Amino acid sequence: MRIILEDPYERDIFHAGECQAHRRFGVEAEAREMKGTIGDHLSAGNASFIASQPFFFVSVREECGAIHTQMLACVTTAQGTYPLVAFGDAQTFYFLLHKAAGASLLQLAGDEGCKAGTVFVDFARRARLRINGHLRVAESHALPGFQCPAGYELMRLRTQQVYANCQSRIVRLKLAVA
Repeated sequence: MRIILEDPYERDIFHAGECQAHRRFGVEAEAREMKGTIGDHLSAGNASFIASQPFFFVSVREECGAIHTQMLACVTTAQGTYPLVAFGDAQTFYFLLHKAAGASLLQLAGDEGCKAGTVFVDFARRARLRINGHLRVAESHALPGFQCPAGYELMRLRTQQVYANCQSRIVRLKLAVA
């Protein structure tokens, strides 16, 4: 028997598409139970997991519904290798976006920013962390002393939802020996 405690004053954190998927797959009760695991900030464990990843995915959606997704990795230049992300606080992290390769993301984020979803996946451990939030080009003084490498923009993501995803659909990958 399942006991689900619901707060009648709680705002619904799932968007219409997520609710439709919950109904379609018959997981509405499980989704209600999971609400309590969705936070609005990064924990120390989340930050450690993110920092250990070599890449992540970021997606934004146009008003017409078109989705733009890009895989981002650590940036290496003549000056050295930059970390995958830099943390501002428990609700903010920064990353580098190549201006040419990320042109559609840059255009959608613009000066005002846009909603974005990110996914950090550790295929070896079959672990996944999802972060939804507000993406925008970072202010030049966002990271004191930081100089953005040529050809890149510093992006800021302000977290709104942070949660781990089920590992059932994550394929365990192994490094190939050359």
